[in-house]
Amino acid sequence: MALIETKPRSFTATILALVLTVLLPSISILSARPALALQENIPLPLPWVAGLPVYDHIVIIVEENKDYEQIIGNRNASYINDVLRKEGASLTKFYAEEHHSEGNYFWLFSGSNQHVGFIDSVPDHDFETSNLGEELIRAGRSFKGYCEGLPEIGSLVTEQGLYARKHVPWAGFSNVPRGKTVADSSNLRFPQDFPSDYNLLPTVSFVIPNLVHDMHNGSTPSGILAGDKWLREHIDGYYNWAKQHNSLLILTFDENSQSPLMGRVTDPADKDPKKSNRIVTILAGAHIKHGEYSEGKGVTHVNVLRTLEAMYKLNRSGSQQWNALKAGIADDFVINDVFE
Repeated sequence: MALIETKPRSFTATILALVLTVLLPSISILSARPALALQENIPLPLPWVAGLPVYDHIVIIVEENKDYEQIIGNRNASYINDVLRKEGASLTKFYAEEHHSEGNYFWLFSGSNQHVGFIDSVPDHDFETSNLGEELIRAGRSFKGYCEGLPEIGSLVTEQGLYARKHVPWAGFSNVPRGKTVADSSNLRFPQDFPSDYNLLPTVSFVIPNLVHDMHNGSTPSGILAGDKWLREHIDGYYNWAKQHNSLLILTFDENSQSPLMGRVTDPADKDPKKSNRIVTILAGAHIKHGEYSEGKGVTHVNVLRTLEAMYKLNRSGSQQWNALKAGIADDFVINDVFE
């Protein structure tokens, strides 16, 4: 009787084993697909470029709405031309990604405009996507943004006086610190919270001038004069210190002055130079080789982001603007020839 009972079990087990042998590979493939799709959306580490300096501190200043030709050689921009450009590395084919302003700040900070639209309207929801601030903190580095006119630490107010949150992309991300003190917030005031001892600066910081000092408001001549004077008075101290303390200053603009009535992404290969969205960007400080650099087909805010990511071995955030890709400006191009 025992033998009679055993045979059916053995036969059933054999059939079950055969069925599983056939089905398990397909089940494994099906179960792997979601994981594969997820992996495709995870930013991958960049191949690190050899020879990049690793700065103790980098300060990024963003000015507003000026053509390359309106700044370079302009006597009203004497600090930019006679100090930063004279001593630093000027990127002569540098292009913003779109009109109007807001999206360009997001491209620089996160490699994407985060679909904020082209009307400079502050998003009504938070973002959780990868960005420079989050990745620096994840890697054991530090990040802060300093804004002139911000009413209080951590404030999410849209506008107040000459402060405009549309120029402050980190305020829209829930994955960077949002506290109410200097220690636990990434959204700080300038100059109140900007350390006088530059050794206390974070690894990377942004400084956003107000709407007068960023050259946004006023006539073109007076705006440029006001912004240039502000840079000399508020940033020159850090710049001179940076040259001797393994630190860097990056001056860039959000977009050129050719902003159409309706915003849109722009094309760096546009045959009309006014429509290519060419802007001034200068790197100045320690380990910089003075000169003018065209960088092949050119570079964008995203390539500045890529350079910082490669420098600090961060995961990549976002991707290059599609018109820039078509124009031959690679997503993974890292600026490295300007460094000693």
